[in-house]
Amino acid sequence: MSDTSRSFRRRLLPALCSLALLGACGDDLTLPPAQVFIAEQDINLFALSGTPVRTPSAYTMLNLRSVRTDLTNDFDFAFDIRDTLGGTQAYLIPRAVLGFQPDGGLQHTTLPFDSVLLAPTGGYEREKMVPVQEGDVLIVASRLQNCEFGIVSPRYAKLLIQEIDLTERRAAIRVVIDPNCGYRSLGSGIPTQ
Repeated sequence: MSDTSRSFRRRLLPALCSLALLGACGDDLTLPPAQVFIAEQDINLFALSGTPVRTPSAYTMLNLRSVRTDLTNDFDFAFDIRDTLGGTQAYLIPRAVLGFQPDGGLQHTTLPFDSVLLAPTGGYEREKMVPVQEGDVLIVASRLQNCEFGIVSPRYAKLLIQEIDLTERRAAIRVVIDPNCGYRSLGSGIPTQ
């Protein structure tokens, strides 16, 4: 394959994924009826730095579990605590910051956790660490995935930062995730959109 063909494919694939993503998020007619209930769980993530390597410091939305970043690159965001000029700061970290494909992302919302019922289609931070503190509510888009019904789309979740323990270098996080690929609903039950 020529360099020109490779370059064209590298530019075409993200464009096609974006078109597929827009179709999945903006046109409910392209989605088959959802089959899986919205999932809710409490997780603990440990900082990437300053904790034993055996502790989980990232989360995968596809498998709904905390993972170790030294054993897999199959995760959607990670957690860390860093010292800054202003003191110590906790962060959620999109994949791109750690050198992976810059899809998916995180964004803060000012809405109360229970009021977040639909994930937005844009506005996700993909390439910078996102500072967090106790009580913050964030919305997450996973990395792009091939859905069972032929589109490419992320999965969506909302997070509530319940506790940040600087001594244990740990964050307790409530996660509500729509496991139905392409759906943006973040309420309860089986999604309708």
